[in-house]
Amino acid sequence: EKPAAETASAAQQAAPPPAPEKRLIGFDWDCTLTVRHFYKVFAWGYASRNSGAHAHCQDFEQCCKKRGAPTAMVGRVGDEDPMSEAVEDFCKHAGEEAFREVFREVFLGGEERILLVAEWLKKMQDQGVVFAIVTAGISAVVLRALTAVPEWLPFFNSSRIWDTSQSRHTVNSVAGSKALILRDICPEAKRILLVDDSLCRDAPPPWVLRGASVETMMDLPYEGPGLTEDLLKTLEEAVMR
Repeated sequence: EKPAAETASAAQQAAPPPAPEKRLIGFDWDCTLTVRHFYKVFAWGYASRNSGAHAHCQDFEQCCKKRGAPTAMVGRVGDEDPMSEAVEDFCKHAGEEAFREVFREVFLGGEERILLVAEWLKKMQDQGVVFAIVTAGISAVVLRALTAVPEWLPFFNSSRIWDTSQSRHTVNSVAGSKALILRDICPEAKRILLVDDSLCRDAPPPWVLRGASVETMMDLPYEGPGLTEDLLKTLEEAVMR
């Protein structure tokens, strides 16, 4: 019969290693994961038939004209959310494939950037990082757009795509609401990092960050080109330290 100490040692060796402590990165959508403002182009520009509504409308319009796709709402704008109605109208009249092509080129920066981000997400996932999207737009439209990006979709389960209208917290800061949502999404996370181009204009109140134990990444320019290769490296260092 083996000594108790030897038996305990063997059991310890056979035990699986402890699971890595979970880290969560919460991404804003527009001009963070996207390179142009998806919401403002569709809800402000396309839905209102106003190509001057936002600077990013011109790039969208040019891309659509090349494909013979509509550049403005064809049907009537109803009483529902203008973003959802605008995307539905575009897909109905241009087709799902045209939406896929326009979304990937205009709003995600093309195939090379899509692959760059996908490879980075896989690398981070392999190190125990999980992801969420929190937007001031419409979560269902974000999910619909992601179905045009199968390279990214596996990293963003629908249960981790939220918009601020769904928050249970009342706080006078959109980014603050996003931070609180992230802690609700992953209450057991060791670290949570909110990445958002709007933080330079709407920093969450310090009490929110302390209370939710959320950190922020403020390196992105407001309504700029979103996450670049250099910013992804910075983000990786921040979340893994």
